[in-house]
Amino acid sequence: MLPITASPYTRPEMFHADILTVNNKWTELSKHGKVLPLLFDVTNGGWISILKSETVGRIQRHRHAAAVTALTLEGVWGYEEHDWVARAGSFVYEPAGHIHTLYVHPEMSKMTTVFHVYGPVIHLNDKGEVSEVEDVFTRLDKYAAHCKKVGLSDEYFRSLIR
Repeated sequence: MLPITASPYTRPEMFHADILTVNNKWTELSKHGKVLPLLFDVTNGGWISILKSETVGRIQRHRHAAAVTALTLEGVWGYEEHDWVARAGSFVYEPAGHIHTLYVHPEMSKMTTVFHVYGPVIHLNDKGEVSEVEDVFTRLDKYAAHCKKVGLSDEYFRSLIR
């Protein structure tokens, strides 16, 4: 057997024990949803965050330029363009190129889901026109402004970047 050792070139581990209990870390995504960033992957261009909504409604229509995975922690949500709904314990894989409109289902009127977004998201208006292109760097810019506004330290903000 060959011995193996830890690489001296790796990034430090990340551990945040209070992610669901500190409310000022959440930032608004839309009038129906807020998001809690967990990780910004600047090397690969993706991010991991928790999306939460406590009301029925449409979150946003969008197209992914890369795959997305989702794990539902609580509530019920879906995409208007599909006949399935995700409930607590549901796992979703979204391939690149799909256009869909995320909504919170009236069955529970809330949802909390962890999303791993592997690349840019193209937001669309009701006419199907591009209203915004969001990537890991635009997400970082928005979250940096949020952290500054609510008094979260630069050290905390930078701890989310890998």
